[in-house]
Amino acid sequence: MEHTSSQQGTPTAVADFGDSVNPCRTAFEELQVTVLDAEVKGRPAQRYGEIGPIWFGDAVNGVDLRVEGSVERPGYQFGLPISGHLESRLRGVDVIGTPGKAILCPPEGEASFTRWAGDCRLLCVGFVSDALERTLEGMLGRQVTSHIALAPRFDTTTARAAGWVRMLRTLTHEVGSPDTVFRDPLVARPLIESVLRGFLLTADHPYRETLDTPAEACRPVAVRTAIEIMEAEPEAPLTVSALAARCRVGVRTLQEGFQRHVGMSPMAYLRAVRLRRAHDDLRAADPSVQTVASIARRWGFTHLGRFAAAHEAEYGVSPVQVLRSPR
Repeated sequence: MEHTSSQQGTPTAVADFGDSVNPCRTAFEELQVTVLDAEVKGRPAQRYGEIGPIWFGDAVNGVDLRVEGSVERPGYQFGLPISGHLESRLRGVDVIGTPGKAILCPPEGEASFTRWAGDCRLLCVGFVSDALERTLEGMLGRQVTSHIALAPRFDTTTARAAGWVRMLRTLTHEVGSPDTVFRDPLVARPLIESVLRGFLLTADHPYRETLDTPAEACRPVAVRTAIEIMEAEPEAPLTVSALAARCRVGVRTLQEGFQRHVGMSPMAYLRAVRLRRAHDDLRAADPSVQTVASIARRWGFTHLGRFAAAHEAEYGVSPVQVLRSPR
């Protein structure tokens, strides 16, 4: 027996990853869902939300479903079964997703889940088209004039892809907390860029060979300009793409230049600048008012243990010792 409905209402468990309205999530809520088999095959549990232009979902429905949407969609979608399997039809081609083999849906053309098995727990991530394509432009250093032609299947068993998926799963779990540091722009913007760039570096598409080719030599002036920006604006939510744009070079070119002339990546240099500023704040802070955690978070350090280890490695003392030292 089949039953059709619109995917509306509140899921079993909801995690709001951000305050903005994400068009990928809006599109998901308007999907047409058909129950293919009323036999219960698992306990339903759903979790949805977004951070900026990225939409996240982690769901198992308990019954077999068919999920259909419009032929024009606001973004690209990655669907990876954590357990069970997912049958889909993408532009007339049948594609099956299994653990280790994700499905990639383009933003246009036929794309439907013809059978989402009731016992299939699906990790689903959507990228707003413009955000992913602008990220690709920054990596290439040139304009992208059409949607990215992604291969419909994504092998997540490679070392590079597996690391990216682990980041997605951690993010999906952690970002549901209402007071999460992932809402802080210092953390959110570089994280969004890491997810988008990680996807482009692992998915199969016509630009992969170019992205894997070593970048051209970077002029030292561009490196100096990026350093000046980071030293002057360490509190800003800077990303590699933003720095590259302001220095008028491509992302890969800037990264290559930092490795050659500085011996580290731009983001590693920015973390060093922020660590220095955090150290200065610890020295000047009133320990009865401020804590190590509050100062670390102010400068974008989300993991207190790693912040403490980095601080001690750089300055020879723990952050707590600096905070409590006589003024």
